[in-house]
Amino acid sequence: MNSKLLVGACFSFLGMLLGTTEFARCQSPEAPSQNAAISRRALAPVVTQPTADNSVTLIDSTNPIEDPVVFDDFFVDKALRLELYQCGDARDMTTTLQTLAEEPCWPENPNSLIMPFPYGKYIVKAWDAASNRLIFSKGLDSLFAEYATTKPALTGTKRVIQTTARIPMPKVAIKLTIERRNGDNSLSIIMTEQLDPSDIRIRRESLAKGDKAFDIQVKGNPHHCLDIAFLAEGYSAKEEDKFKADVQKMSDYLLSVAPYQGLSDRINVRGVFRASEESGTDLPHKGIFRNTALNSSFNTLDIDRYLLLDDNHRMHQMAAAIPFDTIVVLVNSTTYGGGAICLDYCVCTTDHPSSPMVFVHELGHCLAYLADEYVGNVSYNDIYPEGIEPVEPNITRQLDPYKIKWKSFLSKDVALPTKSSRETRADRTVGAFEGGGYLSKGMYRPQAGCWMGSANPKEGFCIVCDDAIQRMIEYYSSKPETAK
Repeated sequence: MNSKLLVGACFSFLGMLLGTTEFARCQSPEAPSQNAAISRRALAPVVTQPTADNSVTLIDSTNPIEDPVVFDDFFVDKALRLELYQCGDARDMTTTLQTLAEEPCWPENPNSLIMPFPYGKYIVKAWDAASNRLIFSKGLDSLFAEYATTKPALTGTKRVIQTTARIPMPKVAIKLTIERRNGDNSLSIIMTEQLDPSDIRIRRESLAKGDKAFDIQVKGNPHHCLDIAFLAEGYSAKEEDKFKADVQKMSDYLLSVAPYQGLSDRINVRGVFRASEESGTDLPHKGIFRNTALNSSFNTLDIDRYLLLDDNHRMHQMAAAIPFDTIVVLVNSTTYGGGAICLDYCVCTTDHPSSPMVFVHELGHCLAYLADEYVGNVSYNDIYPEGIEPVEPNITRQLDPYKIKWKSFLSKDVALPTKSSRETRADRTVGAFEGGGYLSKGMYRPQAGCWMGSANPKEGFCIVCDDAIQRMIEYYSSKPETAK
């Protein structure tokens, strides 16, 4: 589920020695790359300029930036965490900056400061205050964006929900803006903040004591690898070894399936253990509640299997103990379920037979902004407005073969829309199969079967999802001498 469907299967892999190591931050040594299989593309950034009326004007969405931002000109190798509250309902919403906090390093790619994908219900941007030049931009989703489409929100019930953004620590004064994607995909500014690196509001505290960080696999400098952080939720102090074994199990499975298997030399995997007072998680529909480190709970948005966290801020504070590009929260439970907030984090339980496949599915959401390809069974209303093309890479309303977003992958002479049959599934035909994004009509997916909509462990990702994951790994791991 974006919130997303949970699918089923089981695990295997290369097996790495699981031992607690002293954590090395962004100064990790470079590892020689032996895998050139990843496709390298010139990715076109979406750049917008704010205007006086809080709308935004598209400057260029088709050509690479001619004068890329040089990290050292504007930033230092630290991160600035923005802890935000979003309050409102379907009609009105305010976003408030609660806390600014320094993190020990900027683990993301210093060569990828302008996200080249049109992803995110929100866009976080930093502008050099002196020149008004855009120096950082990245998409962001939040639970509030999902809540705003539910029946309670539509009938005026307001909620306050935490979310967190992160930018490189500026060395110059900046203007920070957050833009919201409207139903027609236009963007509107919802928050503006003037920030200075010497701002006394920035908390520069030491990291939490007692958390235990460890490595599963480290292939290189965080700046040029995809860094996955596994966090413990619902593990008692006596279950530390179980958490380490669960991280090993999940990472083993991930690195045994495409496209991650072929790109494993670009992926770092680490974990952070924090003991919970009680084991497990909340299951409100069964009257079960547990006192846990990150306040996880099923029944998110009244969906029994939808598992997320109440405390987004605490999760990010915990993750700051290690370099991370994406966060995976492992919940110590046998119950089937999971969830994801795209471009932020995903959650899954560990001890259901389907947990490994649930994990891979949910990671597809939070890492690569993949949409669910199944139909119905959610609490959302009009999450994909009729007549509007979704920004997710793997669903579309477009049936023109010259305009469809995966036109380069279409099978020869394929009919659009494409009928699902034993033949089209067997030969992995790439076309436009009706049904996806929770809608049975008017929304299309690239192939008949894919892990973003299928429970078949032999299915794998469709070619478009596979490509989108590769692009995101490239975004996090490319180097100046290899990126094109």
